[in-house]
Amino acid sequence: MKIKVLIVVGVTLFAAGINLSMAQSMPKMKAGMWENTVSSDAPGAKSNGKSGKGEPTKSTMCIDDTVREQMMKVGQGMAQAMCSKNTSQVSGNKMTGSVECKMGNSTINSTTVTTFNGDTSYRTESKSVYTPPLYGMKENTTVTEAKYMGACKAGMKPGDINTMGITMNILEMNKMMEAKK
Repeated sequence: MKIKVLIVVGVTLFAAGINLSMAQSMPKMKAGMWENTVSSDAPGAKSNGKSGKGEPTKSTMCIDDTVREQMMKVGQGMAQAMCSKNTSQVSGNKMTGSVECKMGNSTINSTTVTTFNGDTSYRTESKSVYTPPLYGMKENTTVTEAKYMGACKAGMKPGDINTMGITMNILEMNKMMEAKK
């Protein structure tokens, strides 16, 4: 069950990520260490045993211009490959977007609202509907709150992300994926 929840949350974040990848006119994220907190009302995410949202998932990531550019490139590539609709609109410090993407037999319709606070924080709320349901899930809401924490920690390099006690480098992962093509 936990794997299914991670997949569904991952799909939702993917949809939100596609919209963020289109935010070229928005403030660039400041280079350094970022902390991301993700909450979801996905069934099975209720790890705290209470009704409502489960425990938020936190991760940290070391970013620079190269990482930002790679994230945009990957997001745009995914959008072109998996999504038949992808629209976004910027007004002031807020970006709204919607995507319609295909994952397996399910169509995901997702709307996102991202509010930026300069180059040091942002908040994204994504509401997704899955038709037919994806792993039994018909819809969910995911909130991502990200904030700049300062310089990257000693020993971390740009692209390093630490989540659930595991550290990986997204730049290296992208290189491996490109090599397999």
